[in-house]
Amino acid sequence: MPSLNFTQLLALVAGIPAVSAFWRMECGVIQLGRVDPIINPGNVSGHVHIVASPNNFNISSNYDSLQSSLCTSCTVQVDKSAYWTPYMYYQKADGTFVDVPQGGVIVYYLGRGQGNATSFPPGFRMLSGNSSLRAYDNNAMTYGTAQEAPRPISDRVSFNCINYAKPAPETPAFPAVMNCPQGLRAQIQFQSCWDGVNLYKADQSHVAYLSRIDNGICPPTHPVLLPHLFYEVYYSIDQIDSSDGGKFVFASGDSTGYGYHGDFMNGWDPAVQANAVQNCLESSGSGQIDDCPILKANNDAQSGSNCPQQPALVDEKVTGSLSALPGCNTPSAGPGPAQMKVCPARLLVPNTITDGQTRQVPMPGTTTSNLASGSSATYKGCYVDGTNGRALSGSTFADDKNMTTQTCGAFCQSKGFNLFGTEYARECYCGNAITTANSTQSDCSMACSGDMLSYCGGPNRLSVWSISAASASSSSSTPTSTPSATSSPAAFGPTVSNATYLGCYTDSVSARTLTGYYNNNASQTLDTCAAAARANNLAYFGVEYGAECFAGNTIASSASSGSTACTMKCGGDSSGKTVCGGSNAISLFRNDAFASAANKASISVKSTSGTASYSYAGCYTDAAGRKRTLTDYFFSDPKMTVEMCANACFGRGYSFAGTEYANECYCGGAVKNGAVKGSDGMCGMRCVGDRKEYCGAGGRITVYQKTAAGKMRRSGRGVRVEGVSV
Repeated sequence: MPSLNFTQLLALVAGIPAVSAFWRMECGVIQLGRVDPIINPGNVSGHVHIVASPNNFNISSNYDSLQSSLCTSCTVQVDKSAYWTPYMYYQKADGTFVDVPQGGVIVYYLGRGQGNATSFPPGFRMLSGNSSLRAYDNNAMTYGTAQEAPRPISDRVSFNCINYAKPAPETPAFPAVMNCPQGLRAQIQFQSCWDGVNLYKADQSHVAYLSRIDNGICPPTHPVLLPHLFYEVYYSIDQIDSSDGGKFVFASGDSTGYGYHGDFMNGWDPAVQANAVQNCLESSGSGQIDDCPILKANNDAQSGSNCPQQPALVDEKVTGSLSALPGCNTPSAGPGPAQMKVCPARLLVPNTITDGQTRQVPMPGTTTSNLASGSSATYKGCYVDGTNGRALSGSTFADDKNMTTQTCGAFCQSKGFNLFGTEYARECYCGNAITTANSTQSDCSMACSGDMLSYCGGPNRLSVWSISAASASSSSSTPTSTPSATSSPAAFGPTVSNATYLGCYTDSVSARTLTGYYNNNASQTLDTCAAAARANNLAYFGVEYGAECFAGNTIASSASSGSTACTMKCGGDSSGKTVCGGSNAISLFRNDAFASAANKASISVKSTSGTASYSYAGCYTDAAGRKRTLTDYFFSDPKMTVEMCANACFGRGYSFAGTEYANECYCGGAVKNGAVKGSDGMCGMRCVGDRKEYCGAGGRITVYQKTAAGKMRRSGRGVRVEGVSV
């Protein structure tokens, strides 16, 4: 998806009213899909959003999880907040859809209202706008007084059709003629008045708009003034051929623009935000991050590449040519409100491997890295580079996805060079002498394309390393980028409580010995990895490279025992007496506390609806074309169990309950779409909430059928099942 040039976009800003102080941040895209942890926590959302946020953003994000992320796509790295808005499509005359390029959002923090603003508290979140609106609402007004006139709340949304040659006024909906040579800018103002009590209420009554929306006074019911949030989102409609007479439409089905909306989930470091609000929002400020010292100190100009867009969280196509809008969204123009629906889709496992990690800045002459050959590389520093005069002029290669310090070092060593360097996150250069001057370390600020925890140069800047022969570990007190090696492997197998040592096994990136669980922890020990295996009820576990923990239920046939490469000290053992694998070698154990999973013959459920018994009916295969076996209700949960699913289905009156893909629950009155019953072994994924139960697999569903029931109570407003949002 093309990215927009924010330097050019900032030059377009013309609609911001005068203000005494503010700051603005450029935010790239981290996620694209039907994800909305505010409106649909734990589930697929109704329509596609484009998200600017930390790299671990997912369907269940909250303040604590955002805080644990490695990085964010916004330039200010201590702002781990999440900002999202609806994606846009163009519906062609033939009824098909194509997505409109959009590369991020500019977020403004403005000093508005009367008095000093209070920082957003941890856990705070809000939504501005209404996705179901299809007409201007003249009735809903902001708070006002005799001296401060109210304003229609619909004015929170505006659009600017950017045309340098013929500027046009902003409109509360899509312009009548979408002829915008420089694109369309969508703008949304947020509520700036808080009740001071509730961090969130589903009807948004915990917040209120200023009397003039972008300024004014707060109502007495919401006396706490917050920073005024304002989003600018640029949609490149000028890149779409609209000559066929089609129409632009948001992912929610809104073809008017009145239903535009934005979400905000606070993720700020409290101390930094308080400092910025006091010194850069309540006093004079230019809007530039560099003019706010506390924000400048935490600014990453390379956030677009250092925290790139993450893999999809929902298994469905949302870009390119589409026969329909993702989800159950039909384009509508009103004027009545549209019905918002949520159709199920398969959820994918989010990438949270880097949670709790930090990107370490290498120290010249001190930081070392172990290469696959057994040699050690020492960091020399950041050097100037350029196409007309390379710092290293030997062999070279590039890799957009897998470049690391180690892969570059191995490549250059194989070519006979003793120096190597990485540049622009993806490029590797080799040589025997450096021919350019060194630069400041901050110039080498781009994360490696294959290792988000390490730096690989920058634009025209090279992170340079020197290779030495294999040697004993460095005695420097500065941590190295990989654990040091012991002088020899342990003479006897290490001991771990409730585990049996199986030996040192071979391993590789392309053929892992164990799959199913992974973590990377600089303080790793055999016991911490064993605890992870027990917590996830996995049969085998092992530690590699001094810090990496793997666990799974089977040992890959490609792995072989008897390796002598398990020589690395455990990163978390200060005594240096225990071994945690090595390079492409894993210290392997059997988890003696492992309990095999099974399909329970029957389960009893009890809720406010009464009691019932559900019996195991078998493992079914979903029909081709992603036609579900059970179609009436769906949800997912990071603690899914068979019992949780059955309770939810029973509470809604369904006779069949099925679990799929470890964390998904489906309910129905009958098995549908020609689903075929297969062998029990086809449903081999363990439930994420109980590793002793099976919860289907990809395209396979573990089905239970209600066999007996007690009293059933239903109200006109439905039933709430304890522990499950239904």
